[in-house]
Formats: sequence, structure tokens, C-alpha cells
Amino acid sequence: MQRVTKEEYPIDSLQRILNGVTFFKELIQNDESQFEVLMSIAQIVTAEPNETILQEGDLSHSLYFLLRGQLSVYVTEEQGESILNEINAGEVFGVMSMLSDRPRSASIRTGDKAALLAGIDFKHFRDIQDFSQFSLETKLTFFRMVANNLRWTLERNKIENPSHPLVSRLYKIPLFVGEKGGVEELEALYNQAHVLADLVRDWNDTPAK
Repeated sequence: MQRVTKEEYPIDSLQRILNGVTFFKELIQNDESQFEVLMSIAQIVTAEPNETILQEGDLSHSLYFLLRGQLSVYVTEEQGESILNEINAGEVFGVMSMLSDRPRSASIRTGDKAALLAGIDFKHFRDIQDFSQFSLETKLTFFRMVANNLRWTLERNKIENPSHPLVSRLYKIPLFVGEKGGVEELEALYNQAHVLADLVRDWNDTPAK
């Protein structure tokens, strides 16, 4: 992967592309100054066609957004490569690796065309009591997005394997019912994201019936 230049993607052009991703769109609409801070720490990169951008077994604490192109998620087995799923423009990936210290369980590769991605290091969001860089509202938006991504993964898993032994755990994860928009919700979302990530990990490690 290679970082883009201002000549390749002027800020106005880049903002239009990022506006197609819900997380960035909400940030632009709610507080453009926070969007500018995010742009100062985000890594906007391009990947060549058929380039492996994340390798199975690597450690990573970055979250990625696919802005353009298509990606394949695959694992290497004795009989060859096995494609697990596809990632399309506008989707986020790397949530599990970001939240845990476990190596990546699969590799990710671009398709026949080049891809454009945005990466964000979790270190900028990990401390939920620090609002010196990102505001409470921005961190709430971030962790809502992370929790929703994990819930969607689990719901999709449940549809594919409705008799999986861990389905019951999905229903036991509490939803936040307090007043939204405050520190209490942020703490709940942060904890919920880690509980959901643990369930996704255990689900992947447990054979279906």
C-alpha cells in the first residue's frame, strides 16, 4: 500500500469520496473541525490490483474503510486458498484485530482493480476518558459504528447457522437503555464492543452443529 498525495486526491475530491461512508459523513455533518482532525491522523492509501494488504497472522490495531474497489477475505489451507467473503466500497473492516491483541485470522487482498482505503489507528480512540483530540460526540459516533458492525456480523452468522451453540449468547448482550449522548453511553458502547468482539471470536472458534 502507498499513501496518496494531494495531487492524486485533492482535499475536496477526497472529502466527496469519504462522504460516501456513513462514519465520515456523520462527522462532516456534525462537526467539520473534528473531520479535519481525523484527516490529520488517518492514513489514506492506495493498493495495487491483486495486492495482499493485510496478512493472516499479523497483528494490527487499525480500523480500515474501503473507499473504492473491492477486497477478498481469504485463508490459506493445505488445498489452497479459500475465499471467506468480499468487502465492498463503503464497508469497514479490521474491527476484530483492532479490539484484540490476537493475530489476524485471515488475509485481505484487492481485486482486479486498484483500491482506495482509509486507516485509523485505535490508539486515538482507545482512552474513552480523553477528549483532548476527539470530542465525546465523535467517540460516541465511532463506537456506535464499531458495535453495529459487530452486531451485523453476528446477525449474519446467526442467519447462516441458526442452530449454532452460541446463538443464545447473542440474546444476552445488554443494550444501553439510559440517556443517550453522554459518557455513560460511551462507556456502555465501549464495553459492548469488546463483549461482541469476544462473541465473534468464540463463534469463529466453535464448530457449528
